[in-house]
Amino acid sequence: MRTSLLLPLAVVAGMTLTGCSAGQAAPDPDHLPETAPVATATPSATPTPTDDLADDATYGERIINDRGNLVKEVGQLAGITLGDSDVTAAQFAVTDIVVDIDCTSEYADSAENGHLVGIHLNIETTPELAQDEIGTVSFSEWGWQAFDADDKRVNDPMGTGLWCMDASDQLPSDIGPAQSVSGWIVLDLPTDHGAVVLTMGASNGWEWAY
Repeated sequence: MRTSLLLPLAVVAGMTLTGCSAGQAAPDPDHLPETAPVATATPSATPTPTDDLADDATYGERIINDRGNLVKEVGQLAGITLGDSDVTAAQFAVTDIVVDIDCTSEYADSAENGHLVGIHLNIETTPELAQDEIGTVSFSEWGWQAFDADDKRVNDPMGTGLWCMDASDQLPSDIGPAQSVSGWIVLDLPTDHGAVVLTMGASNGWEWAY
């Protein structure tokens, strides 16, 4: 499938990501706002942000940093569309970022890199996601990058984070059509402040400071 995006970019093979609104309150996981039309970007392997604005009232000002990532704040809404269409496949929001989060899994271990950083997401997919050839989306730790306090990219942002959360608290690894989910992913990072980037395997993505 093809990937394109609205305000941000990046994501799993075959879909497109859309942006979120600056200053917008974190959506209720049971009822996320309706999406706006999105602008297409590049094929799924290396999606990048476009210069097009979709619905500024819904998604807010588009700010892209030197890394080519769309800068976001906690609580801002983002979305994924199917290919070159304006059909929404999913919407999501990072609702919290917690440094030195308390793990809940019996298999949890201390941070290898310094700090376990929990990222909480609310995600809602639409029935139209079934039209995609893969038919699922994934927000797992494998699709994230991180930058430390000196703005240096972290080589291994996963570390021991994969084992931090109990299954009941962890975000599902694959999310299918017409599902509403909430949960944590945890990264293992060397500094207590920096930036995290959701790329879903692409060259760019959405970026949040923590």
